[in-house]
Amino acid sequence: MSDTTTTYTDGRAGRMPIVPLSHYDPAVQARVQQWFASGRLLAWIPILSRENFPEVPPEIPHWADAYQPHLRWPIHRPEDLLDLPEGVTGWLLPMEAEDTDVACGVWAGEVYILGVKDRRAGRPQTLLGERADEATTGGNQSAV
Repeated sequence: MSDTTTTYTDGRAGRMPIVPLSHYDPAVQARVQQWFASGRLLAWIPILSRENFPEVPPEIPHWADAYQPHLRWPIHRPEDLLDLPEGVTGWLLPMEAEDTDVACGVWAGEVYILGVKDRRAGRPQTLLGERADEATTGGNQSAV
């Protein structure tokens, strides 16, 4: 296990252990670490799906999807990810960005950072739809 030191925009420094998972994407992990290291404010946006909210009638997530960009939960430092709702997957991106291909969730007290694929087609997805080069290498995203 290694540690990374993150210096925040308010001058604080913190250490957070980095434990590689067998199912992680190194490129996604590196991009998220770079976002935190640069002191950028991040946002977490819940993915409004039947999988995340099985008890909710199907028309509610469909209706609420129109408001999804306004549901940005601020993430100031890596530790804030542990405050996310248990078992709900959401998009992770810099606060000023419009699109991302990075998803994040907390299960059994562990933070998972991953990419998203359409289960039917198997193609990578982004917050705004099917993945294009802009989601990972251009636009408002930080490329790694």
